[in-house]
Amino acid sequence: MKNYSYQIDPRPVEVGGGWRLRLLENGKEVGGGVFPPIEGFGDELGLQIAYDEAIYEASLWITEQKNRRHSEISR
Repeated sequence: MKNYSYQIDPRPVEVGGGWRLRLLENGKEVGGGVFPPIEGFGDELGLQIAYDEAIYEASLWITEQKNRRHSEISR
């Protein structure tokens, strides 16, 4: 059985700041993305919005993987 998870790490300010999303399957990275701070909301809120977007994308991905697995089992 496959285990799907994610990890969100802060990115250095030198490369734009924000967050790096890693999508993991059985502990190995299989995808991800970068979520820079959202401009126009101030530093703290811009970072929070970017973090929330990373969580949203990770949740969508995990749900898709579980649905795919469920549909394969149901066949």
